[in-house]
Amino acid sequence: MGFWRQEKPSVTWGSNGIEEAVNRARLDWQHASHLMEISEPDNGLEDAIYYLQLTEKRYMYLLSHAKREREHQQA
Repeated sequence: MGFWRQEKPSVTWGSNGIEEAVNRARLDWQHASHLMEISEPDNGLEDAIYYLQLTEKRYMYLLSHAKREREHQQA
């Protein structure tokens, strides 16, 4: 396979894999929210905000992926 024609990685989920991933991402997002609330302005607040944004985006991505999977299975 050439440099320009690379295969896209495929993601396979187990029977409840996507639901477990969504639940874990939700817990990570809640944890990040708590870390931001307890962070002090001079000590790691920027890192906490970055982590919160990162976990939120991951959670939203997995939610949309789970929705598409569910729609695909019902079709």
